[in-house]
Amino acid sequence: MREKINELLRAMSEPELEQIYHLIEAKNRTYHQPLAFLLEVMHFEAIEETANGFWYQMKITDDLRNRYGIVHGGVITTFIDTAMAETAFALDGELKKAVTLDLTVNFVKQAVNGTLRCQVTPTQNSYRLALFTAYVTDEVGDIIATATGHFYKSLRQTQTQN
Repeated sequence: MREKINELLRAMSEPELEQIYHLIEAKNRTYHQPLAFLLEVMHFEAIEETANGFWYQMKITDDLRNRYGIVHGGVITTFIDTAMAETAFALDGELKKAVTLDLTVNFVKQAVNGTLRCQVTPTQNSYRLALFTAYVTDEVGDIIATATGHFYKSLRQTQTQN
């Protein structure tokens, strides 16, 4: 297997090798930081907290486009879901678990290039439940998608079986 991998690596450019290196690092981090690999693929980043909500961004790459050359709707949905969960953790410092109960996404415009930003606004935040609204915009500020989602919150972390 290593020889097959090395053969593929020898044919790659330096930027491609750097990308593969970061993905391998992220894969190793997933043992201690769930979603690290997925976050790396999306180039997910928390960028700021303002009076209007929490802001996140992701970079559009070829790996995230569908056969029509636009960002796959599931990727945008994952971006929103991840941003909302990160907001739950940011709001409640002792939180150990945030699980999506429901998520409604409305797609408004295609996303093709550049960076997407997601603004998450807490609408309700109680001991066990949080309700968020979100807007995803492109680099010129056009709305790509809107969403609402409920999250269950817990101070306990349960282990999953593999």
